[in-house]
Amino acid sequence: MREFGVPYTILRPGYYIQNDGNLKDALTGPGIYPMPIGTAGICAVDIRDVAEAAAISLTEDGHDGQTYDLVGPTLISGPGNAATWSGLLGKEIRYTGHNFDQWEQQMRGKAPGWTAFDLRMMFQGYFDRGFASTETEVLRLTKLLGHTPRNYSDFAAETARIWQA
Repeated sequence: MREFGVPYTILRPGYYIQNDGNLKDALTGPGIYPMPIGTAGICAVDIRDVAEAAAISLTEDGHDGQTYDLVGPTLISGPGNAATWSGLLGKEIRYTGHNFDQWEQQMRGKAPGWTAFDLRMMFQGYFDRGFASTETEVLRLTKLLGHTPRNYSDFAAETARIWQA
């Protein structure tokens, strides 16, 4: 794009917080948090912030050639998310850990094999290396949005209220 002079802005989102909105049955049923996101801590972004960043960068001047890392203000982890949901749902939620072979096999029942493998590689990378955001990335996104990015705890609380209604 640079070579041809095409205007561009790159938006690089982290793990989507809303992925966990699909976990109602696992969380409210057997009480498990099954996403193998690891313990190192990863950045997660609310898709509403992704949409807002896209709208701003497409409709306002000054974003040509920029790359924005779309992240939340805090890191999440498997055990941390399990603890968050435990408090919100009033029951023990266990993090199922990192059995990537088993997780990939379960995903193959819900998605094509290549998708299950791709997701496994992504999660295994989170587990091996983490995927932490920096304070600079959070401040830059805050400036772009005009507000602090939404966090996982608020999303989880909002989602738990909807599930319990």
